[in-house]
Amino acid sequence: MAAAESNRVVALWLPDWPVQAAHLASVTSQANPLSPVAIVGDSGVAACSPSARRAGVRRGQSRRHAEALCPELEVVEESAVRDAAEFESVLQRLEAVAAGVEALRPGLAVVAARGVMRYYGGQDVALEKLLDAAAVPGVDCSLGLADDIVTAILAARRGVLVAPGEDEGKRFRQGISLVELRAESALEMPAELAKSWQELGLRTLGDVAALPKRDIANRFGVQGARWHDLACRGEVRLVAPRSLPPGLAASYQSWESPLRRVDEASFVARFLAGQLHEQLFNHGYSCYRLAVVAQFSDGSEVRRVWRCTEPLAEQTTADRVRWQLDGWLNNRNRQQPRGNSDTGAGVVGCAEENDGDDSRGIVELQLEPLDVVAAGTVKQDLWHGSDDARAKARRAAERVQGLLGPEAVQQPIMQGGRGPGERVGFVAFGENPKNTKTAEINQPWPGAVLAPNPAIIPATANAEVEVLDADGHTVGVTGRATMTAEPSLVRHGVTTYRVSSWAGPWPIDERWWVPDEARRAARIQIRAVANDGTIAAWLLIGHAGAWRIEGAYA
Repeated sequence: MAAAESNRVVALWLPDWPVQAAHLASVTSQANPLSPVAIVGDSGVAACSPSARRAGVRRGQSRRHAEALCPELEVVEESAVRDAAEFESVLQRLEAVAAGVEALRPGLAVVAARGVMRYYGGQDVALEKLLDAAAVPGVDCSLGLADDIVTAILAARRGVLVAPGEDEGKRFRQGISLVELRAESALEMPAELAKSWQELGLRTLGDVAALPKRDIANRFGVQGARWHDLACRGEVRLVAPRSLPPGLAASYQSWESPLRRVDEASFVARFLAGQLHEQLFNHGYSCYRLAVVAQFSDGSEVRRVWRCTEPLAEQTTADRVRWQLDGWLNNRNRQQPRGNSDTGAGVVGCAEENDGDDSRGIVELQLEPLDVVAAGTVKQDLWHGSDDARAKARRAAERVQGLLGPEAVQQPIMQGGRGPGERVGFVAFGENPKNTKTAEINQPWPGAVLAPNPAIIPATANAEVEVLDADGHTVGVTGRATMTAEPSLVRHGVTTYRVSSWAGPWPIDERWWVPDEARRAARIQIRAVANDGTIAAWLLIGHAGAWRIEGAYA
C-alpha cells in the first residue's frame, strides 16, 4: 500500500439515527417506517424522519411548530441511552470485521482503513465488508473514504470516496458549505462562528481557507484558527479504537508457590509479554500504555502504568515488567524482616530454603493494555523515526536497561526553571516525559534568564572560572547587587580571556524561606577573546567571589 494511503479513514454514517433507534427499540407506535416521526428534546426537534422533513419539519424547531407543520407527526422523547444501546450492535458487527473502530456518536463511526484493506486484499472488498457489517434492515448507510477523519465524515454525508492525496482532500473540503458542517454534530463547529462567517459572506470552507490564517486567528480566536487549519490540511489525529476487545490481557496465577525471586518473575514476565503481544497481533493492535498489576499472597495489590512514546515491542514489554517486579519484590524484602535464615536468603534471587514466609510472594500477575492503536498507524516525530542508526541506538540503550535497570540510561527533557541548568531534566530512556513529575515549563518563572538561552551547559567539573579586574583582583558582587569592580579578565583553566563586553549582574535570591534550600547568587553575561582569537560568550553564576560557567552561547 502506498505511503499516501497508509492512514486512510473510512466513515460510516447512518442518517437520522435517533429516529432509527426509536424504530428498532419499538418506541414508535406506527408500524410504517415511512410515517413522519420527530425526536424531541429540551432544545426542540433533535432529529426527524425524511417524511417529516418533506412536511417542513426541521431540527431546532419547537414541538408546537413541528406539529403545526405536520399534524400526523409522531413525537418521541429524546434518549441518548437508547441511541447508544441500539448502535452498540452495529459497532460490534464492525469490530468483528475490522480493528480500530471509533464511535464518534450514535449513528457515526470511523475505521482505520489500512488494516481492513490489507486483511481483505483490497479497497472494494473491504468497503463491501464494512457496509454489510453496518447494515440494519430498513436503515440507510452511507460510506465515505478519505485521508483524514473530518474529510471522511464529510465524504460519508455525501456518499463519495475522496481520492488519496493532500490536494484531493483539500479540493473536496473547500467545496463543503458551512451549513453542512453545522449539520454534523460530531464536528462540533460552534454555531456563533458559523453565523459570523455567514454574515461576512463566507459560504464554504474554501472561502475560509482563502483568507490569511493570522487574520482569522486574530478575529475569531482558537476556534477560527482550528477550522482554517481543517479547511487547508484536514484532521491530523488518527482513528482511536472505541474500546478494547474483551479479554485482551495476559495473566498468570501461582497460588501454591508464590513468586518470590526475580529470576522466576523474569521468566513469567517474558511468558506474559509473548502471550500479550500475540493477542495484540491477532487483533491488529499496537500498545503504548500498559498496566502491570501484581497481587501478593497477603492480599495486597500493586499497580503500575507504563507509557512510552513508541508502541511497546515484546522484548521491551518483558523488560519493563521485569524491572517493575524487581522493584516490588526488593521493596517487599526490605520492608518485611526475615527470621533466622542462611546467608544469602535475604537477597532476592538467592536460595530461600529456610524462609517460609510467603507473604512477600506474587500469586497473580496481569498485563493489561490501556491504550492501543491500529498497528502501523503511530506517527513518530523527528527523533523517533525508523533510521537504522537510531534503531540500533535504541536497542543498545534498551539492552543496557535490561542489564542494569531502567534508570541506567537517561534522556534529557525540557522543564521549567530560571537558569539553563534547571531547564534540563532527565528521565529514564523510553519513558514518556509527560508522565514524569517535572517543573512546569509554561509557568512565569520570574527572574529567569532572558532569551536567547545558552546552547551548551558544560559539566560542573570543567565550569570553574576566575573573573578578575584590571589589577588581577577577584571580582565579586555586593549585597546591593553591584559588581565590586569592572570585569577585565576571565581565566578558564590555562587560558586567559580578555573581556570585550559584559552585562549584569542579575541577583538570585531563591527559597529564602527554607534555610536548607536557600540560595543567594548573581549572574552576569560575558563576552571575551583569548590571545589566539578564540571568542567565548558565557553566562556566569557567582557566589562569594567564586564563579562558574552556567551556560555557553554558541
